[in-house]
Amino acid sequence: MNDDSVPQPVPTPELILRALHRLIDPEVGVNVVDLGMIADVNVNAEGVATICIAPTSAGCPMQDVLADGARALVGNLHGITSVEVHFIYSPPWTPDRITPAGREALNHPR
Repeated sequence: MNDDSVPQPVPTPELILRALHRLIDPEVGVNVVDLGMIADVNVNAEGVATICIAPTSAGCPMQDVLADGARALVGNLHGITSVEVHFIYSPPWTPDRITPAGREALNHPR
């Protein structure tokens, strides 16, 4: 049996979220997880990761930057074969989605 036929373990959604903690929203300087922008993360048995991002505004000019960053960070995880990024607008993002760590970062910028 060759290496291609051996199933590779795929990362868990938690591991994907950990990677996404390094994705910083360039408009506010806080990571997208703590901003509450990550609405859903899934990965199937084939290693396809699906990330749903709720942008902070419908006209968010940084969507391409965020999508490219998510693809790069998650795509580098062992076992990921491709990354799909979807932007969702319903329900809309609201500030109550921000985590306590995100609120702290917003109150004390670096």
